[in-house]
Amino acid sequence: MDSEVLIMLLTPGPVAVPKRILQAQAREMIYHRGAEVEALIKGIVDGMLPGFNCEDLFLISGSGTNAIEMCLANCCKKEEKILVFSNGEFGNRLAEMASLYSTMQQEKLPVGKGWSLERAKAAIDSSDAQALAMVYNETSTGVGNRVGEICKYAKSKGMLTIVDAVSAWGAYEFDMQKMGIDFAATASQKALACPPGLGFFAASKAGQERAVSLKCPVDILDYRKFKKSMEKFQTPWTPPISTMFAVQESLKMIAEKGGLDAHIKSHMEAAALAREFVEKELGREVFAEKGFYSNTITGFILEGADDYRKKLRERHNLVTARDFGDVKGKFFRICHLGHIDVAQLKVALSYIKDVVNEQG
Repeated sequence: MDSEVLIMLLTPGPVAVPKRILQAQAREMIYHRGAEVEALIKGIVDGMLPGFNCEDLFLISGSGTNAIEMCLANCCKKEEKILVFSNGEFGNRLAEMASLYSTMQQEKLPVGKGWSLERAKAAIDSSDAQALAMVYNETSTGVGNRVGEICKYAKSKGMLTIVDAVSAWGAYEFDMQKMGIDFAATASQKALACPPGLGFFAASKAGQERAVSLKCPVDILDYRKFKKSMEKFQTPWTPPISTMFAVQESLKMIAEKGGLDAHIKSHMEAAALAREFVEKELGREVFAEKGFYSNTITGFILEGADDYRKKLRERHNLVTARDFGDVKGKFFRICHLGHIDVAQLKVALSYIKDVVNEQG
């Protein structure tokens, strides 16, 4: 978080945007078909590819949801089946979206519980699905799923795999080749700490082959059009250039701080700080199951959570994320995502402690 931001955002995206990134957006506009934009796109792709270890990485105008839909639209066939593992609101949304493209089989866990291979294996073994989809980081409840072991096993059974990594990329280990992931999506407003408006679509070699073999039912998300444009580091449609400037600056900041591994470590350290705060300072339990803690969201049960959020905004200009789904009205999320300023995070935690303890 940036100390010069008047409103302190402790939300899961958009997150607080550092001043350097905000200023980067104010650069003079460039032509979206010129050499300058090609250099910009190439720089972004080169900077992010090591964090995916994939064959293709495309910049997609729109939200992370748009990038997720591109994964589904270029993987699924109507006559086939997709298996979706969910354990929260974003897993349910993924299942709903997947049902538009294939026959959808959804397997659920109670909110707060995490998906491991041990829990997923029986469903994979018994399913006749051609693809599997799941969320890496369930932001609605602060649960991190073990997508690597699950996707790797699903691949061994012949399934294509899709991962919603919107709030996970840059905050967790993410190696598509090692983890058996064929399609993945993330977005600018999460761990990159940029304004929203840009999604990222990634595909493995097997993902490439699948996408080329299909006729995408959504013209503006057609893999083949993006692939052709990327041969010249272009996009098929007009991109959000100012947001691209922001991403370029964020990648520079990540490099200056020690690279992506260091950026991921900063999320892990902030998560540990938040969990210790919940347990020791507030005397409450972290909602997520032990062993499945999120690197970006730490949540706990707090009846009447909206009242606390309102007081934090009115008293301290601290904006925290609403709750929804199965925990609506009784859940509080502490979000530690982006270019994390530990000192600022500690200030925010002190505000939360004052308000929560005051009301008991």
